[in-house]
Amino acid sequence: MKHQQITVDYWTMLKTSGMCLLLALCGFVLLKMVQTIFWLPAHLKKNQQRLEEMAKLYAKDMGDDERAEIEKLFNSKEPLTEERISQLLDKADPSEPKKEQ
Repeated sequence: MKHQQITVDYWTMLKTSGMCLLLALCGFVLLKMVQTIFWLPAHLKKNQQRLEEMAKLYAKDMGDDERAEIEKLFNSKEPLTEERISQLLDKADPSEPKKEQ
């Protein structure tokens, strides 16, 4: 048997391993996107229910005049400006402590 010389092509090995890693990463992203398709609607529905419950709790504490003013704001086509928001906050009940952000 004749002795043969073996040469290692490092560039091809590096390209091949890089392509395999890229393929694995793309597969992972694809699986996460498919998972999100099934997970997101349930999460959004649960979040919507939580927000509706919170709105019902706040609606119980609200007076009729405040409720009418809020409905008027939501039904109006004008955008809320910072000045208008500050006016509404100043009209809020002073006995209720304001939350610091």
